[in-house]
Amino acid sequence: MGRGGRMGAYSLNKVLRDINRNPGIREEFFKSKDSVLDRYDLTDEEKRAIRELDIGTLYRSGAHGLILRPFTLLHQVPEPDYLKAIRG
Repeated sequence: MGRGGRMGAYSLNKVLRDINRNPGIREEFFKSKDSVLDRYDLTDEEKRAIRELDIGTLYRSGAHGLILRPFTLLHQVPEPDYLKAIRG
């Protein structure tokens, strides 16, 4: 299980960035989310939030907007829905 806090935010941003930028990781993620998520030091809650695209939880857990927004675009989340989720 991940440690959360500062290190958790690093791991959370790293996995989102890797999915955003690495076509191989992105393809694997869309086939088997857990096979990718298990490689990172994430809490169970962070893994759940990524799997379920819980944008608000990802943002409150430390996902940076410049990394989170491209991740949500991969999932075709409209801008108004994204903004509503991060504003809580």
